[in-house]
Amino acid sequence: MPTRFLAGRRRPSLAGLFGAACLCLALRPAPAQAHPHAWIDVRSTVVLSPGGAFTAIREQWLFDELYSAAVMDGMAGDSPSGKASAQDFAAMAIENLGPYDYFTKISAGGHAVRLGQATEFTGAMQGGKLLLSFTAPLAEPVDPAARPVSYAIYDPSYFIRMMHRPEQPPAIEGAAGRACRLRVVPPDPSPEDVARAYALDRGAQAEEDLGDLFAERVHIQCE
Repeated sequence: MPTRFLAGRRRPSLAGLFGAACLCLALRPAPAQAHPHAWIDVRSTVVLSPGGAFTAIREQWLFDELYSAAVMDGMAGDSPSGKASAQDFAAMAIENLGPYDYFTKISAGGHAVRLGQATEFTGAMQGGKLLLSFTAPLAEPVDPAARPVSYAIYDPSYFIRMMHRPEQPPAIEGAAGRACRLRVVPPDPSPEDVARAYALDRGAQAEEDLGDLFAERVHIQCE
């Protein structure tokens, strides 16, 4: 079932890309009508050129244990050999996340910045958790000293919550000598938004871009 899920590109959501876990998660002991249903710890690194332009973003997604097991078991069930590897998962995930900019929304001066094809990616198991790592270039480099630049990484359906851990904040790589810093702005959904999200039951179709209301924003500031 994950393979079919990963092959489908009709709706941009992680629930629609890694869906075999849905059945397993539905059996997970949890309060009724809770949303989201799975979690990803995100690490991100802004890659700057020697001249200080934002040229690529490096990301790591660490899936929770139950979701990881459900995805890998489903992939193995779909495989003729009855086996599946974390690298198999990474290859399919990267292929199908590409049209959606890997769920990474970058803005420069108020305009959306597209991502190019990620060519560096790996999948691994880390203590029973799936770890997806990749680097995606920006379609066009942007200068964070010339205009405001920010990004957010999230599942539009909010089926999976994606957040940086406090001890692993976003980082900057490159542009030695330039004064740059990152500022993380936590989500601030209204009480009505929170109630609407958590009222979704496990079989409900989330509103498109619901996750935007619960997404962190990372602002890049350079001098």
